[in-house]
Amino acid sequence: MTEEKRRFSRVVFGMNAKLILADQEITVGEIINLSVGGCQLDITAALEAGSKCRMLIELNPADRRMNVEVDGEIVRVEESSASIRFLSINPEDLVHLQNIIRYNSPDPDKVEKEIDEHPGLV
Repeated sequence: MTEEKRRFSRVVFGMNAKLILADQEITVGEIINLSVGGCQLDITAALEAGSKCRMLIELNPADRRMNVEVDGEIVRVEESSASIRFLSINPEDLVHLQNIIRYNSPDPDKVEKEIDEHPGLV
């Protein structure tokens, strides 16, 4: 997908995550990039595009309140990565996710404009 078609800026974000599917929980090597609308994960597990999932961004594994949980859909699977489109998130986690993007972006003003224009995930 070209940058022009993307609604939200992506930032490099090398944190750990867990991907929770209907029948399994997978620890992700790292989040390659992250946006308010989705992410790309470093993952080699056998995944299927179209599968619904829950993603847990582990900012502090010892304190789940510091983590961000978001429901999503696997939209693309490659040899060593998968792309997730975020579908729903609770308001507190959305604010936390938006702040992560703001603080990791080389252009926080652009991110702020995107968030103002599209305050939810869509």
